Amino acid sequence: MEFLNSAPLLLPVVVLALLIGFFTLVVLHIKLSAKFRALTELWDRLSEGLSVGNLEQILQQQLRHSSSVDEEIHQVKERLNTAEAKLKSSKRYVGLVRYDAFNDVGGGQSFSMAVFDEEGDGAVVTSQVGRMDCRVFGKLLRGGRSDTNLTAEEEQAIEEAVAGRSRPKIGL
Repeated sequence: MEFLNSAPLLLPVVVLALLIGFFTLVVLHIKLSAKFRALTELWDRLSEGLSVGNLEQILQQQLRHSSSVDEEIHQVKERLNTAEAKLKSSKRYVGLVRYDAFNDVGGGQSFSMAVFDEEGDGAVVTSQVGRMDCRVFGKLLRGGRSDTNLTAEEEQAIEEAVAGRSRPKIGL
């Protein structure tokens, strides 16, 4: 009988406990709903542009795509290595000196031109223009040096080409 006497006091406590539990469940529901929406939005962004399917199909599709991208990167690296090797041996440093080789001909029609690659391998070409004739000389360069004697103009052309190495190139 004591139980029946304490029931009126117990009822408000039980109702209060149920209300607290109910509001706790509502707050948890709101938090979980927000997390679910965030996950749904993330999934939508991740699967954007992919054909609709289950997670396994989407992952397989991504792996195939990744594999093809890796193959393309490998091909580009090979082409880049080939281009760099060719560039190293390309004759891209040029120096040109114009001058008057003879007293009877003016206008700087004679010239010496040095052309070489990164290693200094190339040639010096000299053209001396006179009134009655034109003489052309070619001298090989190995490591920036020639086996034959160079004129002052040829050495100056080499120096200009070397100076061109340190200047920034615009387009190759």
